[in-house]
Amino acid sequence: MDLRVFLDTNIFISIKNKEENANYCEIILDFINENKLEGIISPIVISEVLVAFYLNREYKEAEKLILYILQKFNIIDINTQISIDAAKLRAKSKLKLPDAIIIISAKNSDFLITDDTEIINNYEKAITSKNFVENQLKKI
Repeated sequence: MDLRVFLDTNIFISIKNKEENANYCEIILDFINENKLEGIISPIVISEVLVAFYLNREYKEAEKLILYILQKFNIIDINTQISIDAAKLRAKSKLKLPDAIIIISAKNSDFLITDDTEIINNYEKAITSKNFVENQLKKI
């Protein structure tokens, strides 16, 4: 497990909503489940994903997701330095603050996997789920 991959919220949401790129997202999670990748997320991602479950009153599914995340992912806590750096990035780039926090939290990861074009356009380590599966997983 050499590669450290930080997952954005939309990776989980794509699977939940069976979106067009869901199969790529599922492959990435499979690699994390098999310990072939180190999965990393932020508490922001957890909150954003859980909102989708709570809005639909899917409380059991939300609890399963929480347990899964706690077992399989490293969670980067939001500390003062991350807050300061995210504020600077937000001011410079006009990204939404949660996206800036995610980018700063991902700085020690090899890749930030996201299908958010704003993040991809503002962070050199950001890569789409499709590009990651098609270009990076072949190297593992």
